[in-house]
Amino acid sequence: MFKRLLALLLLLPGSAMAVDGVREINQACALAGCFPGDSPGFPVTINLSGSFRLTSDLDVRGLSTPQNRTAIDIGNVGGSPALDVTIDMNGFAILGPVSCTGNPVTSCSPAGGTGDGINTNSNSNAHVRIHNGMIRGMGRSAISCANNCRVSDVSAEQNGGTGFADPNGDSLYMRCVARRNGSNGFFVKGIVRDSIAVGNANYGLFTNPDSQIISSQVIDNGGNGVRCFSCSLLDSLVNDNVGFGVEFGGRPIYGRNLIDGNTAGEISGAALQVDINRCGNAAC
Repeated sequence: MFKRLLALLLLLPGSAMAVDGVREINQACALAGCFPGDSPGFPVTINLSGSFRLTSDLDVRGLSTPQNRTAIDIGNVGGSPALDVTIDMNGFAILGPVSCTGNPVTSCSPAGGTGDGINTNSNSNAHVRIHNGMIRGMGRSAISCANNCRVSDVSAEQNGGTGFADPNGDSLYMRCVARRNGSNGFFVKGIVRDSIAVGNANYGLFTNPDSQIISSQVIDNGGNGVRCFSCSLLDSLVNDNVGFGVEFGGRPIYGRNLIDGNTAGEISGAALQVDINRCGNAAC
């Protein structure tokens, strides 16, 4: 009798605590409330520390004004300790209604949305890790992070605003792709490593001071390829952007980069070369 009851419970839709202690998030539980503190409907609100795993795509396209809907929100728990949250997208996608045209992007529709795939701004003390999935077509950003985010193996495509938005944080982006978003590919402070920004409407990679860009590709973006103010740019390819390849300011350093074929020119501003860089067929 117990085994039959357990089997029936496992067939019910919604979230469950997996055997390994990871809480599940899926489309069915999002509509009903996935765990304590999460009200029915989007966004799925995470108000507790722990590990979470997507077990289906999350799709806001069927909702009213879907461009303004956030899929997952890291909530504010007031005086509680900072949250420590890991989200394994498990190969699934978060999907919104936005579609962008042009390469680089010239317009996105519907425009002016406020919804994000994953938003951590409600809790600036949270430490969040996100990996292994795609976020496409959200009204604003794929991931909007207050700070302290570690993002790996995530693709942000055709979102209405910036792909990865993290201008004030001390974060890490590894093996991420920002492709054909309606504003910048990345607008971050921290480390961007082994990542790609391609076909975005404005900057491919806009970094705030004290950032590092390492072993990345910035290609075919509608504005300047890279904005590097008091940052380091190393071992990267920056080519075929509509603006300058790299816009330097402050006290930047760069080395072992290939900067080529950018419409407005290869470099704007000056930087300290810590190793040889190539601008087209010549040394920079």
